[in-house]
Amino acid sequence: MIDIQKIRVKDVMSTPVFTINGNATVQEAAEFMIKNGCRGLVVEKVDEEDAYGIITVKDIVYKVIAKGLPLEKVRVLEIMTKPCITVPDFYDIKYAAKLMEMTGLVRLPVIRGEEIVGIITLRDIIKPFLKNF
Repeated sequence: MIDIQKIRVKDVMSTPVFTINGNATVQEAAEFMIKNGCRGLVVEKVDEEDAYGIITVKDIVYKVIAKGLPLEKVRVLEIMTKPCITVPDFYDIKYAAKLMEMTGLVRLPVIRGEEIVGIITLRDIIKPFLKNF
C-alpha cells in the first residue's frame, strides 16, 4: 500500500522546466511546446522582484485562437497567468493534489526557495499508484 503522505512533490515532478520570455510571441510559444512535447511553459521573471507566470495550450486556444487573433502578433505576456500558483518541492503530493482540485489547475510549477525546479501534473501524481497494476 502506498502512503501518499510519504511521496514528496520532488519525487514525482517532471524536469526540465521549460521556460519562455514574456516578450515572445504566442506562435513561438506554441512551436516550442510542440518541439518539446509539453503543454505549458513557465514565463521567466523580468527581475528578482517579479513573479513567475505560466502559459498553457488552453490559454492559447481560449485567449487567442478562439478569438481569431494572429498568433504571431500576440505576446506571451498578454495572455499568461501571473502570478502562477506554485508548490514547494518538499510538500507531499496529497497537498499538491488538493491544491489542484481547489484551483482547477492540472499543473503546478515546483519551487525550491525562489527557484522553479520542476512541474507537477495530475499525471505525475497518479503514476506512483499505477505501478501496482
